[in-house]
Amino acid sequence: MFRPFACYVGVRNFTSGSGNRLVSFISLLAILGLVLGQALLILVMSIMNGFDYEMESRILGAVPHIRLFKDGGIENFPELKSNLVTEPNIQAVMPFAQVDGMLTSRGKARPVEVLGIEGKLSNDFVGQFVPPEMRSVLNDAGVGADTGETGKKLILGHGVAEKLSVDTGDRVTLLVPQVAFQTSGLGQRQLAPKVASFTVAGVFSTHTTLDQRLVLTQLNTASELAGLKSYPQGIQIKLNDIYQARETGFDLLRTLPSGYRFSDWIQTHGNLYQAIKMSRNMVSLLVFLIIAIAVFNVVSMLMMAVIDKRSAISILKTLGATNGDVVSIFLTQGFLIGVVGSILGVGIGVTCALNASEIVMGLEALLGFNFLSSEVYPIDYLPSVLVWRDVLMVVVVALILNFTATLYPAIRAAKTRPAEVLRYE
Repeated sequence: MFRPFACYVGVRNFTSGSGNRLVSFISLLAILGLVLGQALLILVMSIMNGFDYEMESRILGAVPHIRLFKDGGIENFPELKSNLVTEPNIQAVMPFAQVDGMLTSRGKARPVEVLGIEGKLSNDFVGQFVPPEMRSVLNDAGVGADTGETGKKLILGHGVAEKLSVDTGDRVTLLVPQVAFQTSGLGQRQLAPKVASFTVAGVFSTHTTLDQRLVLTQLNTASELAGLKSYPQGIQIKLNDIYQARETGFDLLRTLPSGYRFSDWIQTHGNLYQAIKMSRNMVSLLVFLIIAIAVFNVVSMLMMAVIDKRSAISILKTLGATNGDVVSIFLTQGFLIGVVGSILGVGIGVTCALNASEIVMGLEALLGFNFLSSEVYPIDYLPSVLVWRDVLMVVVVALILNFTATLYPAIRAAKTRPAEVLRYE
């Protein structure tokens, strides 16, 4: 069977190893470095892709992309809604009222954001503003619908309920600070908290920071707490293209009467989004440098192999091997190191990336504490999204670097002078 001379000898050098234990050990380290570097890079990129995906789908899917406000509330919402839904980038609109307050129960207190919504969740518009984890809880509790029990029900985020040690059916008290005028004196203003009592109608868990601060109630209740009578405080808008939020907001202000203002998700969550993007790039760069260092370990390994096999190289050259044959032998050996390291690295990296969430959950259960908490991080679990394009990029870059690192030892091997080496053998 025909076997190209250089490739055959290169494969034999790779598979047979070296009689020198130090060279064999460094060869093993070079391959392990490639394996671990590529596996880590694939895993890290998958985790950062997961955070990026969760940011766009879960976090930004649970917050309004644009909020329109008007001092004193919005009186003509039905008419305004019919005009807004005709805009090409607007997917859905919903009235809301929101107040900040302090929720207390049994001597415990927690700062919360009370969000008032209206309409049944079967409504296409309202349902699009509510994360899937909330929908069954809200439908069962009936907070979003007009049940005639205005001011009686609240739905708490899981983190809020946990901090207050309350559950469905418990009573809680909400304190909302309001500006009031003193009955005596010169009309000086003071903060006079408004106190309201509620029944916990349900607890939702979105596994995001919303669980730590968000409380839901009926629109009329939140409007009254905000001092707006029964008018909505503003309008939440969900967009088809979230990256056009700022442009869409200014376009709306140009078409609406004076007195309106808006905020968008870039103001509320833009820093978080940019931080995730920057972290992904920085972490990927750092792990890429690990691959580069591991690849250039191949230089040390092949240089030691060249020194260890100087006699064999000299004998081959005396038997007629050309400089090109010697270069090809060591290029083949270096290429096989890169291929084997890439195969093992991709196998380990892909396996870990596909099971990252389960692995972390198992470690949390084993160690008894959570690595991620929605009080600190945007979500309380480790997401992972494997993108095969990233895997291909890692392999290609590693092979190119590995080939580049192999060139110098191969050329040095080709420059071996048989007469000088064999003179002392």
